[in-house]
Amino acid sequence: MRTRLLYALPLLCMTFAGFAQPPNRPLLSLNAERLNGYRAVAVAEAFRFPEGMLFSSVAGVAFNSEGHLIVLHRGTEPFLEFDADGRFIRSFGSADLFVRSHGLTIDAGDNLWVTDVSAHIVMQLNRDGELLLTLGERGEAGDWDEAAGIRRFNQPNEVALDSLGNIYVAQGHGPGSPRVLKFAGDGSFIKQWGSRGEGPGEFAVAHSIDIDPDDIVYVADRENFRIQRFNAEGIYLDEWKFPAMACAIHLHDDGTIFMTTGFDGELAALDVDGAVLGSLGTSGEANGEFGEAHDIAVDANGNLYVADVVNRRVQKYAKE
Repeated sequence: MRTRLLYALPLLCMTFAGFAQPPNRPLLSLNAERLNGYRAVAVAEAFRFPEGMLFSSVAGVAFNSEGHLIVLHRGTEPFLEFDADGRFIRSFGSADLFVRSHGLTIDAGDNLWVTDVSAHIVMQLNRDGELLLTLGERGEAGDWDEAAGIRRFNQPNEVALDSLGNIYVAQGHGPGSPRVLKFAGDGSFIKQWGSRGEGPGEFAVAHSIDIDPDDIVYVADRENFRIQRFNAEGIYLDEWKFPAMACAIHLHDDGTIFMTTGFDGELAALDVDGAVLGSLGTSGEANGEFGEAHDIAVDANGNLYVADVVNRRVQKYAKE
């Protein structure tokens, strides 16, 4: 087990095209009631690190089958693992895997599906961070044109899997071409849909993706302030509009849908019709506040964990 200080990637990484910047506008609110029954937990209370170890910019969070929290951060060892009580178990993964990590999804076999928005690839890793499958061409941005034999992403953001094991990739971060691409479980291309715009089935930034037990696909269309819903064939069903960003989404087993507003700084609970039940947090650096609320995970006890890229931490909200 390695316990040296986990340094952030060089600041040069922050200059890559598409690096998210706070919006050039006043920050917006969901104007929702406060969500009751949760307590913001400081990092020092929520997580027990070895001496000298820190979070770097945290891009993704997810739970594996053991109930352990896996954290994807932009440090020299990209993955951190914590048990249900927040005790550090290990760091793992090679620094050469990523240029700029972005999305993390864990499948039923505890494989890690991760995206790199600067290398323009999607990777499937085993539970120890060893590479099993790569989709896209490392370092090459472009369109996916199966007929022409061109197989490229343009800034893939996140992966979701349906009940049949098909793979859905939401892409387009910043100037990238926003759309959803669908693959079979072995990585063979099936179809894609979406383009840049504000209409049904179009995206500003297809930033986050999740799929419910009925294989309805939910896509957080961040700068269009909405979640769009599609069937498994990519047919547009409907959308839910919000007064602030829709940055990350997580469909919980109890039917609650959690959404973050990114730089706008809130974590919200939604009902099955997309109505906001309540929210937590605000923009800032204090405990319970967010610099950029980037990803969400929920443990077996209903505690909430939010990846914060800007504040370089995982913010825990304990369910009381």
